[in-house]
Amino acid sequence: MSGSTSGVNIDTATYAAMTIEYEHHEIHSGSSFACHYENFCTNAGEQTVIAFNTPNTTKWLHIVAVGSCTAVTRFSIVENPTIDNDEGTQLTIYNRDRNETTKTSGVTSIESTPVANKATSFNEAQAENANITETTQLDSIIIGSGGAGASGGIGGSARAGAEWILKQNTQYAFIAESMDANNNYHTIELTWYEHTNKE
Repeated sequence: MSGSTSGVNIDTATYAAMTIEYEHHEIHSGSSFACHYENFCTNAGEQTVIAFNTPNTTKWLHIVAVGSCTAVTRFSIVENPTIDNDEGTQLTIYNRDRNETTKTSGVTSIESTPVANKATSFNEAQAENANITETTQLDSIIIGSGGAGASGGIGGSARAGAEWILKQNTQYAFIAESMDANNNYHTIELTWYEHTNKE
C-alpha cells in the first residue's frame, strides 16, 4: 500500500519516500511471492522442473528465475510446454511479506484440477513421466562446468534486465537439465510480484 503526504508518495510500511525499487514496494504491499525446489540428478538429460499456470486475469506476473547447480546444466524458461497432469508434487508458494496472511498468488498447479496458490515441482523421474515437451523456449543459459558450482539468472544479472512479464492464462516451466553424467545438485528459485497495469 502507499499513501500521500502533501503530494509526496510514501510507503505506508516504513513512511519512506517512494524512491524504493518498485519490486521492493510490492513486497511491502503483500503482492510478492516466491517458491524454490532442489533435486539431485546423476545422469545427462535428467531434469529438475518447476511449472505452473498463470491466472486468466490482467494481474500479470513479473518474475525472475535463478538456477544453481554443481555440474554443467542447461537452465531454461519455456512457455506453453506440454506437460502431463498429475505427475509432479504440489509446491508451496510463500508470500515474501511473512506478516501477510490474506494475500495469495494467482498461479495454479499442473493437475487435472489445478490448485490455486500452488506450483508443481518435478524430480527427474516425475519429469520423465510427465513427458515434458518444450515448445517456446524463451531463454536458456548454460551454468556450471566440470563439477564446479555455479548459478545464473535467466535474462540478465540485475532484476531490471532479468525480469519477465508472463502471459496471462499460460503454462510455464523452469527447467534445469543436466548436460553430463556427473552428480548434479539443482536448485531453482523463482521470485515474482503480481501487478495490474495502470490505465
